[in-house]
Amino acid sequence: MSRHEAKFIKEIIKDVLNKLEPKYLYVPEHLVGMDRLARNIFYFLSTAADDVRIVGIHGMPGIGKTTIAKVVFNQLRYRFEGSCFLSNINETSKQFNGGLVDLQKQLLHDILNQYAANINCVDGGKVLIKERLRRKRVLVVADDVAHQDQLNALMGDRRWFGPGSRVIITTRDSDLLRDADKTCQIEELKLDESLQLFSRHAFKDTKPAEDYIELSKKAVGYCGGLPLALEVIGGCLYGKNKDRWESEIDNLSRIPNQDIQGKLLISYHALDGELQRAFLDIACFFIGIEREYVTKVLGARCRPNPEVVLETLSERSLIQVFGETVSMHDLLRDMGREVVCKASPKQPGKRTRIWNQEDAWNVLEQQKVRAQCIHESIVMRIF
Repeated sequence: MSRHEAKFIKEIIKDVLNKLEPKYLYVPEHLVGMDRLARNIFYFLSTAADDVRIVGIHGMPGIGKTTIAKVVFNQLRYRFEGSCFLSNINETSKQFNGGLVDLQKQLLHDILNQYAANINCVDGGKVLIKERLRRKRVLVVADDVAHQDQLNALMGDRRWFGPGSRVIITTRDSDLLRDADKTCQIEELKLDESLQLFSRHAFKDTKPAEDYIELSKKAVGYCGGLPLALEVIGGCLYGKNKDRWESEIDNLSRIPNQDIQGKLLISYHALDGELQRAFLDIACFFIGIEREYVTKVLGARCRPNPEVVLETLSERSLIQVFGETVSMHDLLRDMGREVVCKASPKQPGKRTRIWNQEDAWNVLEQQKVRAQCIHESIVMRIF
């Protein structure tokens, strides 16, 4: 068999597997305080009806909106002709060279199992979505919507989808849910729920170790019932002795309760230099990127054990690695990028990483101007 034939067969196998592969989304094995709300949403959306139903889930960052949407999506998806989970819409829509168009293409591809390469602009995508999906009974999740134009581009009108379709929208802004048939606000976890979730990550158990109960209650109190903070701080303290616990909890007590990022930053400072660099690399460049590619890049950046690096960051709840993709909560992403920006607030060219398109162009332009000035200075000295 020639190399060309082998490559062709490999592509066919990959395509078949993509079509056969279940679209179940990863959710943590132990969910705390989310069962009741997930059941209510599932019941509302699973009730037989030919109308198009929209559910909106809103709440503060890190509260569990996406997790609940994933749970319901996994439970419902096989009841529809097609389904699509559009993750991190706000972040994706900002990407250079047509983020919203890419989301439109994903929506059509996931539901129709075919590529929509002929979408050249957002308005063209709107027409295509309406034409292709208005007779199909579909399940669509729009995750992390921040602006009305994002919704307009993907589901401008409920008539875009066929009778019996279901839509779930997660957002921090409840004003975007005015057209929803049902809205759910996620509240902070209660004290007993918080302690249970924290213990899952700090002790790999449902409750704290006997001689860590009081310290655990203190740590939980500073996390304010926020699931993300409980997971990250719990992961940060896992396996450490009581002296380290007291030190880290003392640091937590110095940060105002409303400063979520400040609390998460403690987990970043608890990493050694190599893990810190890897965390910042992922926060700036590799969210949503294939695991294999990320490990290659991390390995090339003088990290001999990139798989161990990813495993350690995952154990500390700073990233999620499921299947072939590396992801990170947007609060942790923002915290990592803020660390990079603070090193040189006003001069992007002196930062260790540049991910923003505008900053990149400005730095390149400054380098171009500087090179031109050097060239002119050399010419003047010669003549």
